[in-house]
Amino acid sequence: MSQALGNLLPKLEALQQKALEGFEALRTQVDVSGGFFSLFDAGSRNGRLRFGVFPRDLLTVCLMLKEPALMREAIAFSVATIGRKRDPQTGEEPGRVLHEWNRVERNGYLSHYNAAETSHLLILAVEQYLQLSGSDRSVLREWADGLRQAGEYLLRHIDAGLFWEDPRHCRANRYMAYATYWKDSHLPGRRDLTYPVVYTLVQAQTVVALRALITLESTFELGFRAERLEPLTSEMVRAIWEQLWDPQINFPLIALDKDVRISGISSDALHMLAYLEKEDVPRTKLEAIVKGAHQLETPYGYRTYAPGQPEYAPDSYHLGSIWPYEQFFIAKGALLHGLGEILDHSLGIIDGLEMHGFHELLVWDGETLTTGGCDLQLWSAAYPQAIVDLLAGDLAR
Repeated sequence: MSQALGNLLPKLEALQQKALEGFEALRTQVDVSGGFFSLFDAGSRNGRLRFGVFPRDLLTVCLMLKEPALMREAIAFSVATIGRKRDPQTGEEPGRVLHEWNRVERNGYLSHYNAAETSHLLILAVEQYLQLSGSDRSVLREWADGLRQAGEYLLRHIDAGLFWEDPRHCRANRYMAYATYWKDSHLPGRRDLTYPVVYTLVQAQTVVALRALITLESTFELGFRAERLEPLTSEMVRAIWEQLWDPQINFPLIALDKDVRISGISSDALHMLAYLEKEDVPRTKLEAIVKGAHQLETPYGYRTYAPGQPEYAPDSYHLGSIWPYEQFFIAKGALLHGLGEILDHSLGIIDGLEMHGFHELLVWDGETLTTGGCDLQLWSAAYPQAIVDLLAGDLAR
């Protein structure tokens, strides 16, 4: 590992310098009822804003970079805008963290609270912030109510060991977005989901968020007791391998909605390993994921979705393209579970970033690497520093 990191460092150091410029270009300030937050827009194209402030992107970057000042602003903003009421137009419900600050409308619905897992990310970011910075009593007072609501939001959506995304909680029967986890363009063959729906990646994120709530209980006294949550996390882990597994292709489901098991070889299976402990994953299941993941390999990291499947296209937003930021979580999962080959393939993204910069996504057609989406994306720019820290941390252990 030390030799691999040594070989990559010159490339990563050059990318880190460019990334700093990218961060500055995306810096913004948001006014929430007279309170100003120093944040970052999600992405731009040709120097013009394309995506504004998204807590999913902000909190994900916090988990990647572990930078306390950024974390504090992103957490404070998420708490200040957390759902307080039920709104069928925006998807708002109590404890649901904002998806998008700007107003985006489709068919009479707004995108503001169209994210299933942002509350999970808030909980994880707070846990990590306290590990890095210690307990600040003023911060605890400011964040405690939002954290409690986020925890209640998680528990409200869990039934029989599964985290169900269900718009009935906001008094609606759908959301503006076609899907409400990070791959939100649409799921293969399912532009209109039949709610409620379980996303397998979000199921894994729920497990780690519940564990974080147990850790945070001693600091915040939120009322989430270990004796209640620990059996629930065990039940949710079992559900991944028993209820969210497709025996026909020997790979995790992408999702399970009311009517259909949504199957396919997807990067979600590698991504979710970043959130599961080694003892959570049966060896036979891990081996099956590694075998299936060969279909996702490119010289520049892992595709979101494997060739030959319904709706696959190498330039599809979420059904075939390569997302730089996701390669960080794939690498993290590979390190956690001792998957050296997966780690090596994920690091191919470094060459892609070196060639094209911090684009939202990359497109590999088997011969040529091109780009798509924003030409500057926040969480792509976070990758160089994040992967250096991740690999260095692994070496330190």
